[in-house]
Amino acid sequence: MDDDRLREFLNNLEEGLREEARELFKPESVDREQYIFIDQDEATHLYLVEEGTVEANIVHGDGKLYILGFLYAGDVFGEGALYEEGVYSYSAVARESSRVWRVSWDDLQWLASRDPLFALHIIRLVVRKLDQAYYKDRCIAGEKVEKRIACVLLGMAGEIGISDKCGVVIDTPLTNRDIAGLVGSTEETVSRIMSRLKKEEILSVDGKYLVVKNKDALRAYFDGI
Repeated sequence: MDDDRLREFLNNLEEGLREEARELFKPESVDREQYIFIDQDEATHLYLVEEGTVEANIVHGDGKLYILGFLYAGDVFGEGALYEEGVYSYSAVARESSRVWRVSWDDLQWLASRDPLFALHIIRLVVRKLDQAYYKDRCIAGEKVEKRIACVLLGMAGEIGISDKCGVVIDTPLTNRDIAGLVGSTEETVSRIMSRLKKEEILSVDGKYLVVKNKDALRAYFDGI
């Protein structure tokens, strides 16, 4: 099994501990649509994405799915494992066949106690995710759906966008259902707005991927509504 992302992660650990630490991380292969853990499960492990994409979501009391975000190779998730007797505050499900590494709370605590700088690295990773969550909350709080969509797409284009001659390709498949879950709207509303953005040649589709053809226009679209 390739372990490039795990090696990158452990490179933040004191060199003398890396080989021993490598044995503490257990590989897990996850099929598409398979849940890794469920909201409110006991938080026993922290996870690292080696390959694939994982969706973090919650289900509201009315049964509506809300997508908190996506996790890509090199991302960590399952932060509830960073404190004793914690629970996961969301569900994690593979959007495609994926490979992850898991490390138990006890083993992670031992590593952090041996190398304070490694503990600081983990804190920085979690703070970065928190900052991204604040950005998204700022996008959708009290805003019209058009603004929510534009803001979320701009954020994804900046985070995982790949520039090519057509524009910026958002490097994960996105359906209207996904976007509805990300912005807290209905699929029908999102479909109508996405059609408008494509008609105005702000967005296009390349296979399963969205392309931001005109980032400035999408930003202006957000600012102008």
